[in-house]
Amino acid sequence: MTVLAIGIGLLATVSWAANGLLAARSTAVQATGSAVTTSAGSTPAHARADRASTRPSPPLRSSPAPPPHHGAAGPAAARPARACAPGAVTLRLSTQQQNWYQPGATPRFTVSAISRRPRPCRFNMGTKFVAVVITDGGHRIWSSADCAGGGGSNMIVLTRGVPAVLHLSWDRRTSSLGCSGVRQVVPAGEYQVAAVDGPVRSATQNIVLGAKSISAP
Repeated sequence: MTVLAIGIGLLATVSWAANGLLAARSTAVQATGSAVTTSAGSTPAHARADRASTRPSPPLRSSPAPPPHHGAAGPAAARPARACAPGAVTLRLSTQQQNWYQPGATPRFTVSAISRRPRPCRFNMGTKFVAVVITDGGHRIWSSADCAGGGGSNMIVLTRGVPAVLHLSWDRRTSSLGCSGVRQVVPAGEYQVAAVDGPVRSATQNIVLGAKSISAP
């Protein structure tokens, strides 16, 4: 009985020691697995946020500009008008009253420049280019361009059939090129007048400067 009791005690002791050893090993394995899981996949949220904030941001990429639209063509740029060709402009002369001028009356003229060219063209309507010329029996006695002031240039664009107008007057005195010499009062009589621009001339008209003793017809 004593031997049997000692054997049972030894068996219980061995069994208890074996169970304790197995329990300790199982606890160690669970702790190791939990540590591995925590270090590998269970990083705290604040640690992940700090790590994300320290990462460099990807460079911003500007979106490419859309390609130009070529579906509708814009209006073509207006081309500057060319100078009127020789012979493309006609000059016309008219007076603002009858062709008879009493003493002291100032003869006044209207010059019209008309283009016959289909397209607009540039024409100098300045007083040093377009002039009224008065002659006496073929002798030039006055020109509005002789004593024209300023630059005397006025470049305009003529449209076909639309006249450009220049108004001029005559002080009934003679003139010479460059407005030199003495200007004299012309006597009563009949004179010829025309509008001139280089080789271009209007039709010639006759005007009469009346004398004090002669009344208008």
